[in-house]
Amino acid sequence: MSAPHTLIEFFQQEAMEYLGRLDQMMADADEQTPDAAAFLTNARALRGSATMTRLDGLPDLASTIERIATGLRDNELRWDQRLHFAVRGALVELRSLVERAGVWTDAEQRRSRTHSVALAAVAAGYLATDTPSDSPAASPATRVVPISRFFPDDGMPAILQRNAEPPITLAQRFRADIAAAADGVARESAALATSAADPSPRALTDGVRRSLLGLAAVAESYGAASIANMATRMARAPLASAHERQGVQSVARLLMDREITDQHLAQQVKQASLTWFGAPAPGQTVSPAVIPIESLLYRGHSAIRRARTVRDELKTHWQRGTLAEPTAQALFEELSDLLDLAVTT
Repeated sequence: MSAPHTLIEFFQQEAMEYLGRLDQMMADADEQTPDAAAFLTNARALRGSATMTRLDGLPDLASTIERIATGLRDNELRWDQRLHFAVRGALVELRSLVERAGVWTDAEQRRSRTHSVALAAVAAGYLATDTPSDSPAASPATRVVPISRFFPDDGMPAILQRNAEPPITLAQRFRADIAAAADGVARESAALATSAADPSPRALTDGVRRSLLGLAAVAESYGAASIANMATRMARAPLASAHERQGVQSVARLLMDREITDQHLAQQVKQASLTWFGAPAPGQTVSPAVIPIESLLYRGHSAIRRARTVRDELKTHWQRGTLAEPTAQALFEELSDLLDLAVTT
C-alpha cells in the first residue's frame, strides 16, 4: 500500500529537508555527541513523515534512528566514533531510500528493514552504563553486544533493569511527545484556517493530514488507541468545512495542554471524539422529529391509489386460490378502510 503520487513527492521534499538537518548536525558534531534534543526533534519528524507514506518498511529505518536519538536524550546510549559512523551511514542509506519512494518495491522494503536491524544491533552495544576502558578489548568499537544478551530466554533475570528514578517518566514523556505532535497539527491547521486565496488549498490540507497522521503514529507508539484513532479519522476527513477545521484545532489545543491531569485528558479526548462523529454531548438531549399522525394516513387521492394496489394484490390471491389466507383477509379489511378514507380531503 502506498500514498498518492503527489503525497510521495511532497514527502520526498520534506524528508530531504529533515535529512539535511540531521546530516549537518552529524557533521558539526564530528565525533562528539550531537545536540540530542534537536537530533530527536528532526528524527521524530522524519519518522512521522515516513509513516505517512504507508510504504512497507520505509518507516523502520527512520524509527531506529529516532530510538537512538531518544536514547541519547535520556542518557541511555554512549556515543563514540563507531556509533557516529553507523548513524551517518544509516542517514545516507535512508536518503537513497527516500529518493526511491516513488518506485518502491519489495527490494527497497527488505533493504530498509535490513539496515534498520543492522543499526539497532550496533546501538545495542552502547546500552551499558559503564564508561569503556582504554583497552581495545573493552571498547565497543571492536565488539558488538547482541541485544539478546540483555534479555536472556533461559529464565534468568534480564541484565537491563528499569531505572527506579528516571529523569523523566513514561507518562511525562508521553504527554511531552503528544503535545509536540499536537503543536504541529495546530500550526498546520492554523495556516489552513487563515488561507484566503483558496477556500480549500490542497497543499495546506495535505499538511494538516500529514501532521494528524504523525500525531496518530506517536499516540500509537504509546498504545493510546483513542487518540490514534481520532487523529486518523480526522486525517481521512475532507477538512473542507469550517466545522471540521475548528474541530481539528480544538483537539490540537487540548493535547497541547500539559497542565490538565491524565484522567481529565482521557475524558476530554473521548468527548472530542464523540463530538467529531456527531454524537450529542453529555446532558444534551436530541428531541426526535415530530411527525403528524395525519401524514401517515391515506387520504383522498392517495387512498384511491392505495386501494387500487390492494385490489391488484387481492386479484393475485384469487388467481392462486388463497383468498382464505390471513394475508388476504387483512387486505380485505384495509380495502374497506381505504374506501372510507377516499372521501376525505
